[in-house]
Amino acid sequence: MRLLLNLPRSGRLVYGLLRDGRVPLINKALFTGLGLLYLIWPLDVLPDMIPLIGELDDLTIILFLVDRFVASAPNYVVQEYLDRFQ
Repeated sequence: MRLLLNLPRSGRLVYGLLRDGRVPLINKALFTGLGLLYLIWPLDVLPDMIPLIGELDDLTIILFLVDRFVASAPNYVVQEYLDRFQ
């Protein structure tokens, strides 16, 4: 929920972490790979034909991946970016 409320800031944080050399390449590859795989996968947890609920599962999965990516990055790097955005 915290990510959803701070979506613009979270987007800048993820963009910065993806470009930062101090974040391990495996973390970046897993985040982008799993995100792209989920977006192109033909099967959804809940079908998109169900209004609103179908999109909410997509949003939930993407926010979960963002949360895990930020949590897997070194704390001092995340804090450095968060300090820049304030």
